[in-house]
Amino acid sequence: MVAQGISTIALVLLAASGVAKALDPDPTRGALRAARLPATSAAVVLLGVVEVLAAILGIVIGGWWLAPAATLYLGFTGFTFAAVRGRIPVQSCGCFGREDTPPTTLHIVYNLSATAALGFLTVTGGSAVPWTYPTVDLALFLGFALIGGYLSYLILARLPQTLALADQS
Repeated sequence: MVAQGISTIALVLLAASGVAKALDPDPTRGALRAARLPATSAAVVLLGVVEVLAAILGIVIGGWWLAPAATLYLGFTGFTFAAVRGRIPVQSCGCFGREDTPPTTLHIVYNLSATAALGFLTVTGGSAVPWTYPTVDLALFLGFALIGGYLSYLILARLPQTLALADQS
């Protein structure tokens, strides 16, 4: 149940992140360029589309279809770790299509948690969404997943900005 909750929230955030990259690839291009990775707009839009597809397949089908999302989160973990350790000189990870999303240790913890939960469900053949739940329970689960995805965004993207502003005061 915990793996399902974490995975569904992570998939919601992955889909939102993919849409943001597809709509505005520039922030992610900058982060990829700093890491010396392919940094064309087309590559970023493709990454965004892959993220959305991985999230949809993970939510709707589950099982082995969670592997692409787990792999994406593992890659995000490596990238963020390198950025936090100073090996990639970026001010923003570009993960939400915003130029002001600094990579933090919170990103690493979140990405590792998502990777572990998605990986666990992949290996066990589980589903991120408990589609067999009664309708009311399923609706509550999905509602909480949407709220969790939004809260995750706030924690990863807005909390570091808020703390930085508080430090400047």
